[in-house]
Amino acid sequence: MTGFFVWADALRYLITLMLALGVLSQTMLAILSLRRYPRNFGLILENFMESFVLFGIVVFTLMYGQMIHSFFTTLITPTGYEGIRFVAFALITLTVLLVAVIAKNFYSLFLIPLFMLLLPPFELVLTKSFPYLFFIAIVVLLLRSILISLRILKEIRRTISASSIKETIDSIHTAVLFSEPDGLILLINEQMLYLMDTISGKLQRNAKEFYELLTSGELEPGMQREEFEGQLVLHLPNATYWIFSLSKLNIKTKDYFQLAATDITRQWMMMAELQRQETELKLKSERLRESIHKLQLLSGEKAVKKAKLRTHEVLGQRLSLLLRGIRSGDTLDHDLMRSLSEGIVEDLKMEQGVPSPREELDGLEQAFASIGVSIKLEGDLPRDQDLSRTFTDIIKESVTNAVRHGFATEISVKIDGEGDCHQLVITNNGDLPSHPIIEGGGIGAMRNMLEPYGGELDVILDQCFALTVKVAGGKSEL
Repeated sequence: MTGFFVWADALRYLITLMLALGVLSQTMLAILSLRRYPRNFGLILENFMESFVLFGIVVFTLMYGQMIHSFFTTLITPTGYEGIRFVAFALITLTVLLVAVIAKNFYSLFLIPLFMLLLPPFELVLTKSFPYLFFIAIVVLLLRSILISLRILKEIRRTISASSIKETIDSIHTAVLFSEPDGLILLINEQMLYLMDTISGKLQRNAKEFYELLTSGELEPGMQREEFEGQLVLHLPNATYWIFSLSKLNIKTKDYFQLAATDITRQWMMMAELQRQETELKLKSERLRESIHKLQLLSGEKAVKKAKLRTHEVLGQRLSLLLRGIRSGDTLDHDLMRSLSEGIVEDLKMEQGVPSPREELDGLEQAFASIGVSIKLEGDLPRDQDLSRTFTDIIKESVTNAVRHGFATEISVKIDGEGDCHQLVITNNGDLPSHPIIEGGGIGAMRNMLEPYGGELDVILDQCFALTVKVAGGKSEL
C-alpha cells in the first residue's frame, strides 16, 4: 500500500471518493437483491454473495484508510487487518463458487481474482503494481454494482414483488386491507388509510375493531349509515358514498379476512335520480288515468246531451204539427193522432243508438287531441259491420294502452284491405316496456275479439311499439 505515497493528492482523493461510492452502490445492490422474487436457493446464495462483496469492499476501505493514516503521520506501518482480510476472501470465494455451480452464474467467478488483493501475501509480492491493481479493482466493483443494480431494477418492475404488490393496491381507487382473524393488519393501501382517518379520526391498528366501528360504533357528525342489498354503505361528510364488504379468504389452510370499500357515489346519485323519476312517472300515470276517466265521463255526458237534443227535435216536430192543427181548428180525429205517434220510437233509436265505428274513431281522435295526443288515421274500415266494430274496439284499446302505459304522444293507425283480407297496423312513439310483456286483459281481450274471424295479432318491439292484426277471411259460422 506504500506505493500510494507517490501518487498525486488528487488521485488519492479520487480513490477515497470511489470507495465511498462503491460502498453506497454495493449497499443498494444488496438491498435490491433481497427484494427479488421468487425466493429460491440460488437467489438466496446470490443475496449472501452480494452481502459478502459489500463486506470485502468495506475491508478495502479499511486497508486504504490505514494507508492514508500512515501517509499523514509519516509513520510507515503494516496495513494490518490480516484476519478480517482472510475471512472476507474466504466467504466471498465460497459463495461465488456455490453461485456458479448451483445458480449457474459463472460471471461471478471474476470476483475471486479481484478480491485476491485482500490476501496479505499478494500485497507483499505485488509491491509496485499493487496500487494500480487496487485502483482497477475498486473501479470494476463500482461499475459492477451500478450495472447489476440497474438490471435488478428492471427485473423488479417486470416481476411480482412485495413492493410491486403494495404499489399496485395503492394505485387503485378501491380501499382494501387484509388481516389475520384476530384483526392484525397484514396489508393495507393508501385509500383505506384515508378512510380510516376520515371515519375515526385516527389510523386503526386492528381491522376487527375498525369494522365494529363501521357497523355499530358512534360515527362523527356528518356521517350516516345506509344499507344497500344487505351491505353497509357510509355517507361521508365530503358527500361521497362508500360500500363496505367483509370477506373470508382461505390460503394454504389458513384463514384471512379482506375488508374492501368501493366508492359508489356516482351510482348512488343515479339511483336516487331514478327513484325520483319513478315517483314522478307514477304521479303522471295516475293523473293520466284520471284524465282518461274524465274524458270517458265527458263522452257519456255528450251522448246524453245528444239524446236530449234528438228527443227535443223528434217530439218538437210532432208537437208543432199538433199545435198547428189545434190553432187552425181542424178536427183532431183518430187518424191524425195515430199518424203523429207512429215512428217516434224508431226516430229516437235512429240517433240514440250506438254511433257508427267511424264516428267512434272521430270522437276518439278529438277526445285525445284535447290532451295533446295526436292520432293519425289512414285507410277505411272494413265494410263488414261486425269486423269494423272489432277493429274499432282494438284501436280504442290500443290507443288507451299506448297513452296510459307508454306515455305516447303520437299514434299512427293504418288500415289496408282487399276483399275479405284486412290488415291493421298501430304504432306509437311511447316508451318501450322495460320487461317482457305479460298478456293480460288488454291483449288477451283483443285476441278473443279476433277468434271468430281466425285473425292473428302480433306485438312487435323494435324501434317503436307496433301492434299488427291480420284477418284473412270472413266470420266463421261456428
